[in-house]
Amino acid sequence: MPRVSVIIPAYNAAQCIDDALGSVVAQSYADWEVVVADDGSTDDTAARAAAADARVRVVQTTGRLGPAGARNTALAAATGELVAFLDADDLWLPDYLARQVGAFDRESAAPGPAVGIVACDAQVVTPSGVGSRTFLQQFRGYGDPITLEAVLKQNRVYVSALVPRDAGEEVGWFEPMLFGTEDHDLWIRILETGRRAVLNLDVLATYRHLPGSVSSHVARQATNDQLTYRRALDRGRLDAHQRRIAESELRYHEVRTAVAEAWFERSPGGLARQLPATASVVLRNPGRWRDWARVLAGVRV
Repeated sequence: MPRVSVIIPAYNAAQCIDDALGSVVAQSYADWEVVVADDGSTDDTAARAAAADARVRVVQTTGRLGPAGARNTALAAATGELVAFLDADDLWLPDYLARQVGAFDRESAAPGPAVGIVACDAQVVTPSGVGSRTFLQQFRGYGDPITLEAVLKQNRVYVSALVPRDAGEEVGWFEPMLFGTEDHDLWIRILETGRRAVLNLDVLATYRHLPGSVSSHVARQATNDQLTYRRALDRGRLDAHQRRIAESELRYHEVRTAVAEAWFERSPGGLARQLPATASVVLRNPGRWRDWARVLAGVRV
């Protein structure tokens, strides 16, 4: 039984799955298996994945489930003590597993709460090339500990995290109703149990932020962000300070959703109706709003 199960959801990923799996096969740490969940692809994603290596298994979802459901399907077939997530269009550097497993082992041997997440950094690649900032460098407080409060403010855990199987099973892994924020929701729920996140500042992956990626669908993303915060508030596990953070973030994403919908509908009247709420949110989040507004303008069609 391998120690690490690598979980890859894939839908029509024939153009990138070879590179993703090649980056796993090239790992300096060899005690792993890969489970690819083919989520109803109409191309040869499944065949390419099955041919990549003897340690790669392909499982089929029942219909199109989306990334959360596909990951859950792969997790049901996985056998490892530790689980590492990789998206089909991303890559790992050769020492990803060695450094992530090493960080887990060191921190697990130290006193304190059990480890629930081992996060790392990633270089960001866009159609114009490698970005000037890494994934973590886009966040204020780069390098600060990843606490529940920090993750409630923003999802600063890159999706290629390492999670002990028992931590994920305790909270039920991914919520299928979420699309694009299912990883954020999982990190929050794991941290709610009292487990801690370990931050490995090494750049160990390549995050390919390309047109058509889940995170580029800004209106849908903002709607799913709302659902993530509503779920956190409804569970009732947050203390008073954490609830205030979640409530503030919920208001921010409510405005984001309304503005995005008006923007894509090309509705000046709809935008005008959002001005009072938008002004309040902008004053509280000037940097984040400015960055998001640039994204919104860049993907308008």
